[in-house]
Amino acid sequence: MTAVDTAMAQALNTALRDALGADERVVVFGEDVGRLGGVFRVTDGLTEAFGDRRCFDTPVSEAGIAGLAVGMAMTGWRPVVEMQFDAFAYPAFEQIASHMAKMRNRTRGALPLPLVVRIPYGGGIGGVEHHSDSSEAYYAHTAGLKVVTPATAADAYSLLREAIDDPDPVVFLEPKRHYWTKEPLELPVRTEPFGTAAIRRTGSDATLVAYGPSVAVALEAADRAAAEGLDVEVLDLRTLVPLDDRTLTASVRRTGRCLVVHEAQGFAGVGAEIAARVQERCFDALRAPVLRVTGFDVPYPPPLLEHAHLPGAERVLDGLRRLLPADDVRRTRRDAPSRTGTTAPGRTFHLPDLGEGLAEAELLEWQVAVGDPVTHDQVVAEVETAKSVVTLPSPFAGTVTALHCRAGEVVRVGAPLFTVAEGTADSGSGAVLTGYGTSGGPGRRPSGRGVAVAGAGSAADDTGPAREVPPATRTPLGPAAEKFVRGHRDTPAVTIWADADATALLAARTTHGTGPTPLLARACLAALAAYPQLNARVDGDRQEIVRLPQVHLGFAAQTDHGLVVPVVRNADGLALHDLAAELRRLTALARSGALPTEHHTGGTFTLNNYGVFDVDGATPILNHPQAAMLGVGRVIDRPWVRDGRIEVRKVVHVSLTFDHRVCDGGTAAGFLRHVVDGITGCR
Repeated sequence: MTAVDTAMAQALNTALRDALGADERVVVFGEDVGRLGGVFRVTDGLTEAFGDRRCFDTPVSEAGIAGLAVGMAMTGWRPVVEMQFDAFAYPAFEQIASHMAKMRNRTRGALPLPLVVRIPYGGGIGGVEHHSDSSEAYYAHTAGLKVVTPATAADAYSLLREAIDDPDPVVFLEPKRHYWTKEPLELPVRTEPFGTAAIRRTGSDATLVAYGPSVAVALEAADRAAAEGLDVEVLDLRTLVPLDDRTLTASVRRTGRCLVVHEAQGFAGVGAEIAARVQERCFDALRAPVLRVTGFDVPYPPPLLEHAHLPGAERVLDGLRRLLPADDVRRTRRDAPSRTGTTAPGRTFHLPDLGEGLAEAELLEWQVAVGDPVTHDQVVAEVETAKSVVTLPSPFAGTVTALHCRAGEVVRVGAPLFTVAEGTADSGSGAVLTGYGTSGGPGRRPSGRGVAVAGAGSAADDTGPAREVPPATRTPLGPAAEKFVRGHRDTPAVTIWADADATALLAARTTHGTGPTPLLARACLAALAAYPQLNARVDGDRQEIVRLPQVHLGFAAQTDHGLVVPVVRNADGLALHDLAAELRRLTALARSGALPTEHHTGGTFTLNNYGVFDVDGATPILNHPQAAMLGVGRVIDRPWVRDGRIEVRKVVHVSLTFDHRVCDGGTAAGFLRHVVDGITGCR
C-alpha cells in the first residue's frame, strides 16, 4: 500500500469501520449517524456495511444517548456515541459527569466503562448558536474521564482506535474545522499512545503548546516567527487527560519560554493548568513568564465575529514577540567562545543542571569528534557525577564544529560542552538528558578512549590524535513492543513441552496434498474442542475468565517486512481442505502487505511454527490477550523406541505456553497430549 491524501473525517470513518470489524461488541449510535452518515459524514456507510444493529440512529435526546451508552457499557458492549455538535452535549453532561466518570470508582474498580463520546468541537466553520464551542475544560476537570483531541488524520485514526479499546470512558474531541484537511496517509496506522505529546516543530527559543484545532495555528505562527529570527518549538498535547508532563517539561526546560494557545476562553481553561504545571516544574529554567493566547471570556460569538474571537496566527505571533523580543533572541544566538578564544559558529550546548544539587561532572568520554554529523538525541558524551554516570544526547542536529573540554576534565554546570553548526537540522528533538543512573556506577572511571578535542590532544594520548569511536545507533521500538511488555508483565505464563513422532504427520502431507501447518492446525482445533478452557482470555478489570465460543486461529507467517500473525476467523468450523486454503490465502496477503484489518486482530489462540528457523523449542510470550499458544519446532531425525525397538524416526518438539489463571497444569498437559496424539496418529 502507498500513502494517499486522507481527510480527518475519512480517517475517523476508517477507524470506526475497522473497530466494528475487529470486535463484535463495538456499536455506533447517535443522531443521524445511520442512514445519513452523520452531519459531517464520519459514519457514512457503516450501517450498510454492518447493519442497523451495529450502527443506528437514536431519538434527539443527548441525555438518553449517554444513558444508553452507560447501560450498554456496563453489560459488556463497547458503545461509540456521537454528539452532533459540541454545545449539543451539555444536556448529557449529568450522565457524563455523574455516571460515566464515576462508575469505576463507585464500584471500587470492579466495573469498567469502555465507551467513547465523540464530539465535533471548536470553531472555524461559521456555525450558528449552539453549533460551535470549546468545552474541553469541563471534561478535563471531571475526574474519571480521558480526554483526547487529535490534530492530524493519523492521530484521528490511531487515537480513536485506542479510545475504543480503552476500558475507561473517553471524550473524543474532533476539531470540526479540520474534518476535510488532508494529509498523505497509509491506513491503518498507529501513532503514539494516550499520554504522549508530539513535537510537531523543533525550536530552541520558545515552546508553543497547542492541541486540537490550535495546532495548525501554532505551526503557522511558528513559521512566520522564523522570518523574524525566532526559533519556536510547537508541542501538540494530543491528549489532555492523561497529560504528557514529561515531554512538556523537557521542552520548556530546553527553550526556557512557554506560550499556550487554545480556542476556549482563557479564564480557568486548560491553558491555565498547563501554565501552572510549567511554573511548578520549570521555574528555575524559565526566562520569561508563561503566557496564554486564548479565546475571549465571552459567550461564543455569532459567525460574523468568529474570526475576531478565535486565536489566529497573528495573535499568537504577537504573544511570541511579548514572550521573546527579537533582540533577546539575537543575544542568545551569539557565538560562544571556544577554548582557544576563537568563535565557533552554530549552537553551543552547555552542561545542563543534573539535579540533586550537583554542580559539576567529569567528562568520561566523547562519542563524537569535530566534523562529525549529529542528529537530535544522539548520545555525544558520557559524564560522571558524584551520583552516577550520565549520557548526554544532543539537543541540536548538524555538524560538530568544536568540543570545549577534554575527556577526564571536570566541567561545571552551565559551562559549554560542544558546538553544532546549523543548517542540517532534522525534526523531533528529544530529552536534554537521558540514561541517568543506567550507564554504570559511582566507581566507574574514564576508559581513556577519548576523541580529539578541537585544538588539543585526547586524554588517552597527548602525543597524537585518538581513535574515533563511532556513535551509537538508535532504532525506534516497533508497534508490537508495548504488547510484548504487557503480555510479559500481566500474564502468569507457564510453558510445558513434549516430543512427538512426526513420521505420520509428514506422510499425511502427501495424502492430503498440503503442508504441515494445516495438519498441525487441525490437531490444535481438535484439542481445543476437547479442552475449551484454553480458548479464552482474562478480563483483568472484572477479574473474570471469558470463555470464547469460536476459535479464531492466529498463525505465524514470515514476510519480507517481518513476522505477521494473520487470523483465520471461525477456524473451528472449517474442514481441512478449506482450512488449508485459508492459510494459503492469508499468508499470501500478509506477504504482499494487503492483509485485511479483520484478519490482523481478534485471534483467540495462536499456532507458532518456529521450526522454519531451524529451532527446536522456545518459551514464547503470549499474544495478549490470548491465553495459550502452541509452539512447534523443527522436525529432525532422532532415535525413537517403537514396539520395543530403537528406530530413527522424524521427531518434533511441541510446546504449550498458557496463562495459568485459565487452567491448571493437568488441563494443560491433557491439551498438549491431545495435540501430540493428533500428530502421531495423523491420517
